[in-house]
Amino acid sequence: MRSPAELKRHGAVRGSRPSQDRGDAVRRPDAAPRPDAVRRPAAARRPPAARGPAAARRGAGRRGLRARFGACRGDGRDRGASAVELAILAPALLFASLLIIQFALWFDARHAALAAAQQGDLVAREDEFVNQAGWAGLAQTAATTYYAGLDTSVLSAVTAKAKPGQANTVSVTVKGKLTGVWPLTITETVTGPIECFRTQVSQGAACG
Repeated sequence: MRSPAELKRHGAVRGSRPSQDRGDAVRRPDAAPRPDAVRRPAAARRPPAARGPAAARRGAGRRGLRARFGACRGDGRDRGASAVELAILAPALLFASLLIIQFALWFDARHAALAAAQQGDLVAREDEFVNQAGWAGLAQTAATTYYAGLDTSVLSAVTAKAKPGQANTVSVTVKGKLTGVWPLTITETVTGPIECFRTQVSQGAACG
């Protein structure tokens, strides 16, 4: 058996219980938790502003980034919308591009055919009165030769046709197929008066 002095010392050691003062000590199941040892909930924690200006700025930056990223991500219902929009808009954009290219080719081909017809009509106006048998062939050859000299391939199967018109006029028509996205037919006609001496009897209406 222990002596009274030993029991007294042992009781003093047990009575002190230094581990009871620490918040992380192991307690008995029936012991109530100390108020200062209970973990405060997130709502009761100090806000970033109470922890200092730097912490407040960091907290505000994190909240702003979360809000921004959340708005960009959305709720997931619009996932894949970009692919659908591209599938809808891509054919329309491609068709618009083809229309622009076709219009540029058509405009260039029309000007080339018009220039060739003007050249053929000039020859027809000069030769119709003095060479009534061969002026048409000369005018057609002049039109096709002029187009070949333009060194362009916007038209294929180019043909020229010269014929007399009304009231001492002649006309030359140049025709060809457009070598573009859609093979349209380009036709340009130029008409002009015959160059000749006109008498006073006809009041300048007929060649004499």
